[in-house]
Amino acid sequence: MGKVTIGATLLSSVVLLITFFKGMLVLRGGAGIMSHLEWSVATLVIVLSANVFAMIHAAQSDRLIKELRAGRERDDATQ
Repeated sequence: MGKVTIGATLLSSVVLLITFFKGMLVLRGGAGIMSHLEWSVATLVIVLSANVFAMIHAAQSDRLIKELRAGRERDDATQ
């Protein structure tokens, strides 16, 4: 399950980056564009940070699940 979460997180990051850069190409001058871009960059940083934390959490969860399964198998074998 962790691999699926990591894959989905990476995919969402790529889609977000593509969307952001396509939006940058569409925007051309005008009032308030810099403010819009600042908010877009802030949003991008926040979402990418959240994705990194989700990947770290998923990797840790996978490791813990494997350890718990190995411990359970050892306990079942000794009984």
